[in-house]
Amino acid sequence: MRTNKVISTHSTFGNIALIVLFTIFGFNRCKNVDKISEAQVFRYNEDVSVNTLDPIYIKSQSEIWIGSQIYEGLVALDDKLQPVPRLSKYWEISPDGRVYKFVIRTDAFFSFVEPNQNGKLSPQFSKVTVNDVVYSLNRLMNPKNGSPGMWVMNNVDKAPRVVNDSTVQISLKEPAPAFLSLLATNYCWIVPEFTQNWSEGRLSQQPVGAGPFYLRRWETDVKLVMLKNPQYFVFDGDQRLPLLDAVNVTFVKNKQTAFMQFMAGQYDFFNGIDGSFKNKLLNQDGSIKEDYQKRINAVVTDFLNTEYIGFYLGDTLKGKPNPFTDKHLRKALQLSVNRPEILRFFRNGLGSEAVNNVYGFVPPSLLGDEITTAKQHENSLSEFQKSEYFKNPKKFAKISLTTTADYLDIAVMLQNTWKKTLNVDVAIELQTGGMLRQLREKGDLGMFRGSWIADYPDAENYLGCFYSPYLVPFGPNYTRFVSKEFDQLYDEISTGVVRTPEDILKRNASINKANKILSDEAPFILLYFDKSLRLMQKNVKGLSNDPINRLDLRRVSKS
Repeated sequence: MRTNKVISTHSTFGNIALIVLFTIFGFNRCKNVDKISEAQVFRYNEDVSVNTLDPIYIKSQSEIWIGSQIYEGLVALDDKLQPVPRLSKYWEISPDGRVYKFVIRTDAFFSFVEPNQNGKLSPQFSKVTVNDVVYSLNRLMNPKNGSPGMWVMNNVDKAPRVVNDSTVQISLKEPAPAFLSLLATNYCWIVPEFTQNWSEGRLSQQPVGAGPFYLRRWETDVKLVMLKNPQYFVFDGDQRLPLLDAVNVTFVKNKQTAFMQFMAGQYDFFNGIDGSFKNKLLNQDGSIKEDYQKRINAVVTDFLNTEYIGFYLGDTLKGKPNPFTDKHLRKALQLSVNRPEILRFFRNGLGSEAVNNVYGFVPPSLLGDEITTAKQHENSLSEFQKSEYFKNPKKFAKISLTTTADYLDIAVMLQNTWKKTLNVDVAIELQTGGMLRQLREKGDLGMFRGSWIADYPDAENYLGCFYSPYLVPFGPNYTRFVSKEFDQLYDEISTGVVRTPEDILKRNASINKANKILSDEAPFILLYFDKSLRLMQKNVKGLSNDPINRLDLRRVSKS
């Protein structure tokens, strides 16, 4: 699960002019030691620290965005989030779907800097080989390395191996339709084999990849500079990519400050918008107000992030019977939520709600062409009156909703809605994000706010949050939801050979059926499916977005 928020709804606007001036002067003091033309330098800010650039330890969006400029994997995802070759030229899959053979390209080079004979840093290049691929994947699988992405290779039966000087083979325990998408995650980016001789932690600070840029300079929490890899193997027609000469990243932690610097032209790109500015910048439908349309461009895209309220379904809660084991209570709370108002008042239209009244967990863009239609025949009050809690509320643990400060306004709205429609008193408990996650995993929270951002763009990544073998601590089933029918469908979705259009339709049907089970059983309350907002200066060309909010700068230029 990635952590990324497009709009921060709680922040305090203060007098920050001095900070802005200080930071702008700081930019001017930075020396251009590489004599790079400023015309093709792309600048943006990260308000979250970057702790590592070692692929097997990268987790945050800020790290992924920078890492994706430096590294490449065997497989990438195209604009439609379908797997395509990258460091591989092509692959072959055995008839039973268990053996993958990747033929490696011969024109890819790692790029990095090292001191030359005069002691000055100069770019160095090393050809990517099958040994580098096998080393990288086995390094990810090695439990001694403790990678948080080791789960990506859980289905690998035998260690990846070299077949010959151009081919790598990976064998699976079971056929897996999403395996290529898993190989496209950052955990599977390829690093050179020679880094195995480096001291521990060196790769996290001195990344070496075969991507469009290489790291030139990094001052922690101050600035990071990447320069064009002149040996990058991807072309657009006759033009070798990337088009930019350099990428400069700063680390201003105050989002308001960074946004003002963007509006002053100091940054070329800004992701999302701080809550204190959203009403000034955005209309209620998520579009940019006319005054700002003349100054900046904006791209709004579906984002694979489900915002929800989860229910703990264990038998007891804080020493008393758990009221949320009753599906009627969960459905009553679910059906009471006014999602259009949440989107209008707190998101300025940046989001979408249920699909055909199915309050499932899977974002609409991953549901395939055929979406199950279901009508809710019961209203929230009639559902509530069927619940045991309605009959004897004193028997059960107190109902409370735990959230972080960023979502307090939505929590208060839900609290008022449930009181008005059901006459249910719901207490609100505030926790830090870390403490909320800790209490959630222990089963100490009856209702908790959560979000699930795709690790890889496949419906199984969302449905896995309710798969019973993935009950915490073995996976992300924080609600403790158990359903034999759902588990059977998940097994069908996550395994098997998918080759033909008929196979795809069959898998999509199972996805929709599993998603509808979640809607009917209500182990969670859907709040909304997210959308991302990307702002850019008028002179930035070729910068788009996709549902996993990648930052692809290969075809970006500045006029």
